[in-house]
This record gives sequence, C-alpha cells and structure tokens, in this order.
Amino acid sequence: DQQSTKELNLTVLQRMDKHVEDILTTAGHVTFYEFSMDLNQWSRKDVEGSLFVVKRQGWILRMQPRFQFIVMNRRSTENLVEDLLSNFEYEVQVPYLLYRNAAQEVNGIWFYNPRECEEVAKLFSR
Repeated sequence: DQQSTKELNLTVLQRMDKHVEDILTTAGHVTFYEFSMDLNQWSRKDVEGSLFVVKRQGWILRMQPRFQFIVMNRRSTENLVEDLLSNFEYEVQVPYLLYRNAAQEVNGIWFYNPRECEEVAKLFSR
C-alpha cells in the first residue's frame, strides 16, 4: 500500500541524509535536462528516476535547508539533490518544470505523469 511504500522510501532517504524528516510528495519517474546558455539548447543529463520533495529537520539552526528535492538516480550511483531556498526560481510548462539552481544552472525536469508535475509545482509555490 501507499503508506508502507512511503515509509520504505523515507528509510532509504534517511540513510542518505539523517536530517530527512518527511516526504511531502513523490513523482514516480522524471528525467533531467540542462540548458546550455552558450549553445542555446537543452541536453539530457544522466539523471533519471523517482523524485522526492522532502522536509528536513535541523533547519532551525539555519545550517541546513528546510526543503529539498532528491532524485534517486537509476542511471548512476550519483543522486541529484537540490535545495529549495526562498530564492528558488522555477516555471511550469506541464509536463516540464524548469528551474534555476543555486549554481545558476538552468535545468528542466520532465515528468512521465503530468499530474505529478502539477503537484510538485504546487509544493514549490508554498
């Protein structure tokens, strides 16, 4: 059932980061793209898998971001983690969510399920 799947995923995420407290939403399958300003084009990144928007503890100390999204990467052992800070810029063009990260890179997330794209975007707007 959904609850036991969520608990299992939470356990896996907490092994990666002990500060993960809760999974706010999940997208079953996403693929990442990066935008090259120089070439003015998109290219596929080596990141694909399930996306989790998580709430973290320890943020009270202002040492850690309170929210992040994590992609459990099926294409490599390197998972993708992005901090969701107050200045996080994004734009939704379902089934894509485009964003600029702290390193000023422009990335696109393609969602297999357009409804999950909308749910993630709704969370980002909070």
